[in-house]
Amino acid sequence: TLKAYQVRAAVRRKSVLAGKVPFFFAGTDGATSVKAELVGRVPVMKDASSYREARRLLTEELGGVKILKEELVRMGFVEEDTGELTTGTNPFNIFARIIAGKVVQPGMEHEQTHLGEYQESFMICCNRPECDEHWDSEEAEWVGKASMSRRHRFLIKKDLHWQWFNAIAFGLVPTSDGGVSIEEALVEVERMKAAALMYASRVGGWSDKIGLFFHVFGHNTVNSMHMHILDMTALGPTFWKYEYKNCPVDHILKVLREEVNTAKGSSQLAQATEAAALAAQAASNAAKAIISSGFHQPTASTPAEILALNIGGENMSIPRATLLLAPEGSLLHSMFGPSWADAAKQELDNQGRVFLNFPPKAFKVIADHMRMLHLAPSSEIVDPPMIPRESRKEILDLAWLLGVEGFLLQPQWGRGPHLRSLSRRPTKAWWSCVRRRPAPLPRSNMDADICTGDNAQV
Repeated sequence: TLKAYQVRAAVRRKSVLAGKVPFFFAGTDGATSVKAELVGRVPVMKDASSYREARRLLTEELGGVKILKEELVRMGFVEEDTGELTTGTNPFNIFARIIAGKVVQPGMEHEQTHLGEYQESFMICCNRPECDEHWDSEEAEWVGKASMSRRHRFLIKKDLHWQWFNAIAFGLVPTSDGGVSIEEALVEVERMKAAALMYASRVGGWSDKIGLFFHVFGHNTVNSMHMHILDMTALGPTFWKYEYKNCPVDHILKVLREEVNTAKGSSQLAQATEAAALAAQAASNAAKAIISSGFHQPTASTPAEILALNIGGENMSIPRATLLLAPEGSLLHSMFGPSWADAAKQELDNQGRVFLNFPPKAFKVIADHMRMLHLAPSSEIVDPPMIPRESRKEILDLAWLLGVEGFLLQPQWGRGPHLRSLSRRPTKAWWSCVRRRPAPLPRSNMDADICTGDNAQV
């Protein structure tokens, strides 16, 4: 039976750890590696619960970091003697090679300055130019290969020790093997977050809606730590393809904090230093300061500006900031951008309202969708609106003419303030993370990642 097989596999792994038998991984469903086992048992890795389960499986059932390191050594990604990531060409580990100075990305030297005080510890990397260029392509050639957003960068750590190769190992490598304590790992991840936010706030051209994500081992395809930094106002098809494995940094931090609290109540207390706790708090405060001050500078007009419009004979009142949620470069966004004041004087109805010669029902669907985005917290996803069959063509035609068809038809992150956690409702709500469109989740990592192996794009 499956249970008996798992018991035999666990006994085998204990024998390997004890040095009694040669290495051989025996997993479920024929898995022959820790990586394959994690993919099979945690097929969706995008939140705290799945990350927590992956770390539990690794430490309690799959042999721990010792077996994980042996696997990476066998694959050629880690030097057995030094415990550092390899920087050769077979295997080709792009981020490790950048850290070692063996690969230099043209034009990225200046971008490092936007990390401020963090540039001594971290680096910013970019994708291949053609992958950035095709960020919004829906062609099969590019979906899963192109950048996940119009603005997409990677944060890497200037440390080749294997403990930093992936979020799965943060704080788990024993100090006797050169690892840091769980609390020190928490400090470093807090600093990663602060560094990424500082970069996005300084580089220019980015919105204030920034997403920071890890691909946890099993679902990763580059065995060197890299945090994805995304502008969430301009997501492409590749983001939604990999949504099942985009694990936000805040969820990683949540689990690490839980483990720190557990360690403080155990014999591991000696590893948790007061200085590390204070450093973690300082890094967290730095990230919060970036978010609450200079970072959240509105790119549009004052949110309180309410526009009185006449849409094809029907009156509408709507905040200008809501309409400016339309993608930059679209006709709808440009209509209400900086030139709005001059354009508004051109066509007024007899009540002084700005007249727009649009089909009123179709425009209302688009406007109401943007109202929902404006209302929804930035931590939640808003699904596309339900479009009545009888008016579908008119709505989609107008959306196409206004440059917002893709924006309307793809799920979007909310743009409102993240003030609270929303409670679950008995029926599916508009902020549900469950997609209406049928899209089976991949159960393996056979799909090419945005920066990996033979398809490396950075």
